[in-house]
Amino acid sequence: MKDESEEFKVVAFRIGNEEYACQISQIISIERTQTVTALPGMPDYFHGIINLRGSLTPIIDLRTLLNTGSSPLQTDFQRYIVVKIADKPVGLIVDEATDVLDIPLDSIQRDTIVNAANIPYLLGILHLGNRIIILLDVTQLLLIPTNLTEHLSIKKPSGSEEHEIQYSS
Repeated sequence: MKDESEEFKVVAFRIGNEEYACQISQIISIERTQTVTALPGMPDYFHGIINLRGSLTPIIDLRTLLNTGSSPLQTDFQRYIVVKIADKPVGLIVDEATDVLDIPLDSIQRDTIVNAANIPYLLGILHLGNRIIILLDVTQLLLIPTNLTEHLSIKKPSGSEEHEIQYSS
């Protein structure tokens, strides 16, 4: 029997034709899409906010953030993968959540990636049978390249302090 430290769980998901994954420990939940309230003046990747079980949750378009160049798919399979960033929920739009996988640590390929050291959110490439899956660190993806916490401070007008939501750390 394998030692548990030799493998870990990931959630695989699709954006366009590419398959990605992130560690299950970074995920709070996977949700069906719902109406998003857009906020003016936000970056292109910031889709808006939703009310997720009474909590205002920012929604990030991973397609735009990763600059995949693929057209968005509006299907019944589209989901929000809700992750925890700086102890706050953030939803990531994906075309489809496909699997929960047990990944052996030795199946992660890092040496095939050119300039991987310059891409801190890229943990490696998984080659599983006929599947190639890009393994992401969503914390690094959201915090470092985008300074996301600067955009996640959502406040109501003064006098409504009991409804103030702070996403910045």
